[in-house]
Amino acid sequence: MDVQGHAKVQNARKGGANAPGRSRDDPPTLVAPHVAILAELAPRYDVLAASVISSTQIRKRVTFVTSHLLQTSNQPRVALLYSRVVDVPKLVTVVEQSKRVLVDEGRPWYQYNQLCDPPPDPRNRGDVVEETVLDPNVDDLSDDDESDSDGEDDEFEVMGQRFDKAVARPPPTRVRKSMRMFLSTSPVEHLESKPDVTRQSSEG
Repeated sequence: MDVQGHAKVQNARKGGANAPGRSRDDPPTLVAPHVAILAELAPRYDVLAASVISSTQIRKRVTFVTSHLLQTSNQPRVALLYSRVVDVPKLVTVVEQSKRVLVDEGRPWYQYNQLCDPPPDPRNRGDVVEETVLDPNVDDLSDDDESDSDGEDDEFEVMGQRFDKAVARPPPTRVRKSMRMFLSTSPVEHLESKPDVTRQSSEG
């Protein structure tokens, strides 16, 4: 079974995001940035992939995650929680409440955070950070009778401005990142070995 199939089976068993009747706001592309890390963890861990979207009920998602972590298994259990950028605050809330449940059950928790590429967001069309649009009136200056009467100096100034724009250093591109969080009741050595992963734990 491939990783996506494994995640679907896990979610279907527990009524998760990929189960029948899931929210229409949770398309398959939402899990796409996390397929690679799921493939890395799958051989050694029993991983549950759980999305958090705008329509997610926090209490149900907390129950969904903690039920997976508290069940016994032949492999260590891990929950991977992910969301769109705009829903990261809600994701954090689900993780924090899940940790409280684990503490109430007398279990330790280990949380791992990792920045990742965000999934495509159909609600956000502003993917272009900066777009340069030339004023159409600029091209008409040379054809305007009044501009012709100003002489060649004005024409040279317009061309000079265009040249400056062409050779100017482009503004830095803002790279958007989202965050995924892993929760477990035991250390996840595979994640601890990654330099871009931060760890928090009830065990210090």
